[in-house]
Amino acid sequence: MTSSDLTEIDARSRAVLLLARGTNTDKAGEQVGRSGRTIRRWAEQPEFKAEVDAARRALLDEAVRALSAAARDAVTVLHESLTDDAPAIRLRAAVALLGALPSISEHVALEERIAALESAIDPERNAA
Repeated sequence: MTSSDLTEIDARSRAVLLLARGTNTDKAGEQVGRSGRTIRRWAEQPEFKAEVDAARRALLDEAVRALSAAARDAVTVLHESLTDDAPAIRLRAAVALLGALPSISEHVALEERIAALESAIDPERNAA
C-alpha cells in the first residue's frame, strides 16, 4: 500500500465522520482536501454509505448514553425539588415529573411491542 493509498483512506474516513455529523459534501470535501464532487461520488458507493450510516448510529448511541446519564441526574434534582421550601418550585417539579410519565410509558410499551414482533419473526432470538 502506497502513502497515496493511505492518504485516500484517511480522507475517506474523515469524510465518513464529517458526513455522519451532518456536514454537507462541499464542506466535507474542503476539510479532507477533496472536492465536493468527489465526496458526492464516494457517497453514492454502497460501502461508503454503510460506513456513514454506521458512524451516524455510533454518534447517536453516544448521545443517547450521555442523555441517559443526564436524565438520571435531572430526575434526582426534580425529586429533590419536591421538598423545596418554595411552593412554586415544588409545583414545577411535580408538573415536570408527571408530564414525563406518558412519554416514558409509551416508550416502554413500544419497546415491548417491538420485542414481541422481533421474537415472532425470529423465535430463536428469544431463546438467546
